[in-house]
Amino acid sequence: MATVYRARDLRLDRPVALKVMRPDLAHDQAFVRRFQQEARAAARLSHPHIVSVYDQGEDGDLVFLAMQLVDGPTLRDVIEHRTPASARQALTLMIPVAEALAEAHRRGLVHRDVKPENVLIDQGRHSGIKVVDFGLARAISAASHHTSEMLWGTAAYLAPEQVERGRADPRTDVYGVGLLLFELLTGRKAFPGDDPLQVAYDHVHRGLPDLRALAPTVPPAMVLLVASAAATDPDERPRDAGELLELMRELLRELPDAALDAVPVRPRPDGQDGQDGQGLDGEDPDATRAFGLPDGPQGDPTQLLPGGGHTRQLPVAGTGSGDGHYARTTGNTVRPPRRRPAPPVHEPRPAPRRRGAGRWLLALLLVVLLAGGGYGFWWLTDGPGVHSAMPAVVDLSEEDARAALDARRLDAVVSYAYSEDIPDGTVVSTDREPGTSLRHGTDVTLVVSQGQERYAVPPLVGLTLESAQAAVESASLTLGEQSREHDEVEPEGRVLRSEPEAGELLPPDGEVDLVISSGPAPVEVPDVTGRPQQEATDALTRAGLTVTVDPRRIHDEDVPEGAVLSQSPSSGALARGGP
Repeated sequence: MATVYRARDLRLDRPVALKVMRPDLAHDQAFVRRFQQEARAAARLSHPHIVSVYDQGEDGDLVFLAMQLVDGPTLRDVIEHRTPASARQALTLMIPVAEALAEAHRRGLVHRDVKPENVLIDQGRHSGIKVVDFGLARAISAASHHTSEMLWGTAAYLAPEQVERGRADPRTDVYGVGLLLFELLTGRKAFPGDDPLQVAYDHVHRGLPDLRALAPTVPPAMVLLVASAAATDPDERPRDAGELLELMRELLRELPDAALDAVPVRPRPDGQDGQDGQGLDGEDPDATRAFGLPDGPQGDPTQLLPGGGHTRQLPVAGTGSGDGHYARTTGNTVRPPRRRPAPPVHEPRPAPRRRGAGRWLLALLLVVLLAGGGYGFWWLTDGPGVHSAMPAVVDLSEEDARAALDARRLDAVVSYAYSEDIPDGTVVSTDREPGTSLRHGTDVTLVVSQGQERYAVPPLVGLTLESAQAAVESASLTLGEQSREHDEVEPEGRVLRSEPEAGELLPPDGEVDLVISSGPAPVEVPDVTGRPQQEATDALTRAGLTVTVDPRRIHDEDVPEGAVLSQSPSSGALARGGP
């Protein structure tokens, strides 16, 4: 429905991504509303892993969004060229996505269209992963109820509840993340196919394919996580992206490196995943479309089977309004015979009355009514009856500010921003001056503080440097200095400790320093020449060295028989366990 251009904001002199709606759709108010909805939904979210929307507007026949420019590939490019992936790679890619969705769920929004094309990777860096396209986002309270609008989404990633009932809640986004994990681990879609209706039917009735059969090296704990996230029944999934995020982080911490880094060696068969195929009428099968189920008691999913027609747009199950969904006929209707009206009854006319005083009273009453009606019309169309003074809401809580605006019949449009000084939940600013006269229904933008932007240092002890760096960047932090220490327990290359420690909060891009193990400390080599062989061997073994005895025997005038004549090395330091 739109084309995205690389552009430059001339006023602020910065590169942007300019999303311009197709001109033939700009006259359709439903599409225009989706554009405006995307701008408002994204404006409510402020997160390092969510693409920012800077502006939205119209210029003649052009309707556009100005967004943050993300210069890099999509997750689809990663899936096509770098899968199947290891469990560590899949988790590292999807943890930022879960963080972004968790923030949306915390703010009361459901994305509803989680798919590889909506995950961008800035400069190809894991720390630059961004979730985009909140054009389908809905408030949780609205998305969780039946909807009479068309079911928009990409068939390969639709949750069963979206297909069957047109419903969505945070568990719907969790389902999408589960499918992305499946695709990263196997290199193929969970529900491939060219016909979107058949694919939607498979979501409801087939369930997730056997992950271990397609990728045998995936750890069992990872298989359970994916199966839980992509469960057909929403009640069997994590309740939101925040809960899924904790499970993913726990797997990254608990699984051994061998399990996390194992990658199945499996060629991807052509045409099995549907990524190169075309949908109906030659369209891209991953394109976002509108489709649904016919009316019925529960929306019979068998209507999605191939061969039942190829209607491209159908109403969502159980939401039809009646008229317009069925053909109607009146050809066999039996109409009752019309009754003839009864003849009028003639009554005697009343005696004439004096009408002069009545006419004057009626005229006076008419004047009063006209004057009152004119004043009422002015009051209700342009007077105080449709205007209210803008209340002072800065420094109020978000709840109190909304209540103050509701009392004046003004509409609050809330955006959120981090603040180092203003407490969380407090209104920082507004786009209207207090006392300004505003028409009822006017949008008033409230900027509400999210408090200080802080991120917790993840658990790093025991990880390799590469794994620790990925975990730090996933937490929106930066890897700082690395120093090394000898350690008798942790093998070389493992993290001994971090500064600050795990759980401490840092601002965005805050540095986390690491102390890396250099393995056990070197051992000083003792001089055992002249000592009996067994005594010398015991001394070297106690020092942590490995002893090798030369089987040769050499005569010597000064060293007794059975004693050590020489050793190599004779001094210095060796790594523990060295010869």
